[in-house]
Amino acid sequence: MFQMGGIGPMFGQVVFFHHLAGKEIDDPRPRQRYYDEARRLLGVLDERMAGRDWIVDDYSIADIAICPWLRTLKDYYGAGEEVGWARLKHVPGWLDRLLARPAVQRGLTIPSRG
Repeated sequence: MFQMGGIGPMFGQVVFFHHLAGKEIDDPRPRQRYYDEARRLLGVLDERMAGRDWIVDDYSIADIAICPWLRTLKDYYGAGEEVGWARLKHVPGWLDRLLARPAVQRGLTIPSRG
């Protein structure tokens, strides 16, 4: 529910305002609202990950559902600075662990990026 009700919609808005047509909007308030909310959500996730390897007890669909949002927000769309990625203590390690999983590595190559 955290991914569906928070991360998904709010990070999607960050992508719109940071990378897509939203950057053409002169009023900075909508963009700032979504940056602020993304920072807040990342803070909640960072607190959750303190002393944990996975979002729940074991690797689960929660990790799988959240990973693409964080990976693309930071790396593909380049919004890490705006959402406070550098201040996170636990989330970057979680993302690294998840992306290092062999099945995730295989999945990242489908479809072929040739």
